[in-house]
Amino acid sequence: MSRIPEAAEAFQKAGITALIYDPRSVGESEGEPRNDIDPYKQIEDFSDAVTFLSSLPEVDRHRIAVWGISLSGAVALSAASLDTRIKLVIAVCPAVEYTYDEQKISKVLAKCAQDRESQSKGNPSLYIPTFNAFGENPAGFEFGYERERAAKIFQAGVQLAPNHVNRTTIQSYFKLLTWHPSSIWKAFGTKPVLFIVPENDTLCPPEVQLRHFESFKGPKKHYVQKDRGHMDVLDGDKFDDLMKMQIDFMYESLSVDGAAAP
Repeated sequence: MSRIPEAAEAFQKAGITALIYDPRSVGESEGEPRNDIDPYKQIEDFSDAVTFLSSLPEVDRHRIAVWGISLSGAVALSAASLDTRIKLVIAVCPAVEYTYDEQKISKVLAKCAQDRESQSKGNPSLYIPTFNAFGENPAGFEFGYERERAAKIFQAGVQLAPNHVNRTTIQSYFKLLTWHPSSIWKAFGTKPVLFIVPENDTLCPPEVQLRHFESFKGPKKHYVQKDRGHMDVLDGDKFDDLMKMQIDFMYESLSVDGAAAP
């Protein structure tokens, strides 16, 4: 997922104004506690970003699209369902459902309850690693990494993005367990949507992504990226082709009276 800035640059070079930002409490964005993942608040962040974009003189507020990858892909679809100003969505490997170890999750939820009690007494939030030295997520969630690769990243202390830290609040897992975005998508309407689905996705299997894709009723297109998983869907020599497909989809779908999209 390290090529997200390059994706934004590709849109910009194609004449499409692109705004890239980190969700609240993550990376370069503000917010406390840090790395507290709340999909519902991230929907609000998308709408706030649209408000900002709409204020720019170079932006046609009638042709605003949103783009998201992984969890943000599912959040983008939800934001477009609730915000009528959003006219198109590109969802790259959207995490529409999560795979997790049911035996581990009961212990995690017990810790979540303890943490809430602790915070009510003024103590800081409890954090756990996203993945450990064995490449496993301690909460039992599947995050799309091959375990061997995740272990190497952990052992090397590699940052996946600027200001990235290998931990999240334990309350993030409580929130992810309440995350069922498909119920929100009933309000999506007939907006154009493009899914890019990695063939080897282990976080959210391709057949699951495609099943949800079929529920959308408007103009739509999906593309299965061969030999790629959840975390490396944008990597490799097909990047330029992937971006051209997305750019073409936007121009074709957001044209107005035969004019090209901005």
